[in-house]
Amino acid sequence: MKLETRNFYCMFYDVIVIGAGLAGLMAAEAARGKGARVLILARGMGSLPLTSGCIDGLGYFPSSSPAPVPSPLTTLGQFGDFQPRHPYSKVGKERILSALDRFRDLTRSGAVPYAGRFDSNFLIPTALGTYHPTCLVPETMKNGVLSLPGRVLLLGFEGLKDFSAFLAAENLNLLQARGQIAPSFRAKTLANPGWGGKALNSLNLAEALDEEAFRDRFARQVQPLLKGGEKLGLPAVLGFRSSHRAWTDLQEKLGTEIFEIPLPPPSIPGIRLYNLMRARLQEKGVRTIIGLSVLKPMIEGGEMRGLALGESRKSPIYRASAYVLATGKFVGGGLDAQRNRVCETLFDLPVQYPQNRKEWFNTQLLTPAGQPFNSFGVEVNEDLQPIDPAGKVVYRNLFAAGGILAHADSMAEKSGGGVAISTGYVAGELAAKTK
Repeated sequence: MKLETRNFYCMFYDVIVIGAGLAGLMAAEAARGKGARVLILARGMGSLPLTSGCIDGLGYFPSSSPAPVPSPLTTLGQFGDFQPRHPYSKVGKERILSALDRFRDLTRSGAVPYAGRFDSNFLIPTALGTYHPTCLVPETMKNGVLSLPGRVLLLGFEGLKDFSAFLAAENLNLLQARGQIAPSFRAKTLANPGWGGKALNSLNLAEALDEEAFRDRFARQVQPLLKGGEKLGLPAVLGFRSSHRAWTDLQEKLGTEIFEIPLPPPSIPGIRLYNLMRARLQEKGVRTIIGLSVLKPMIEGGEMRGLALGESRKSPIYRASAYVLATGKFVGGGLDAQRNRVCETLFDLPVQYPQNRKEWFNTQLLTPAGQPFNSFGVEVNEDLQPIDPAGKVVYRNLFAAGGILAHADSMAEKSGGGVAISTGYVAGELAAKTK
């Protein structure tokens, strides 16, 4: 859409971020940190509620490898040779580390501090009793690292369909018998947490555990189930608003180390992180508009000039000096697949994908090598500006970050959080410098 003269409501910002996932929120954080006036526009609240809440730096390299990467930072040195077009290669080590440091500072300033670093992976348990390699976890999960020997009681809740303590313990003990993890596990189920007539689900449990009175009753029920020297593993429901306080309080009441185990969506740790980042951005004056069904780009002279919120000539228009595209891949709606074409849905940017549709999929659904379509996306230069097949910048003042970028398969690599944070932060800083 070309810029037109019309009777509309128009607002001006320095940076507009499109997308409210982890990449978009980090882009807004970085741009605001440089003094920019920032607006976030999004269809929904992004993918954080669908994630574990952990920040995966790089779990497997190559993605088909059966063994987890010990150190994402060390492995990063191989990307220049094997993955020169990967977002990590575009951003570079120094900018990745700076972005992750800022993320840790941000979480420490709120009620959701994270433990870990990019230079070392550790394994944490999953709800199915497998292990997950990651480099940054909420502190409420850190005591569950599977390299630490000892005995663990996994506690489930009768009627909570997202977590079977007995299934998880059985599978984890199989891994322990093979020498793949250090601790041993046993399981118990709590029949009645004593919280009234609410439906038993992770959301209601988290809200209940925010309350000290409920934690007192819960601790009295759990104490007789623990044996001396055991840690306690719980599904990740330790509060919405005050998870760190709930975790600390229960450890003191029970006299043992406690850790959370991520559950399927909706993810309580993912929602906590989303709420923390949204609240911090709001405190800093970043405006967010969520729930948009139509965004119409306005383009003139090879650059973005504005975004109209609707089809009408009277639709409000938001303009900025620079824009950050952080709409994700297929799940987030950033990409769409037609019969013989994959397209970027907002600006119709060039997308990297094989022309032969048979190369889009792997016939083995759950192959460790991953599905090719998970690495489709927009090609960018080292300044994260989208480029065409000839390497020419498409729009001077447009940057891209997160899942929309080509050449990163976050599902197989376990790299989604690291890519989102590093590219989002870098794109936000570069956008704030654009005049």
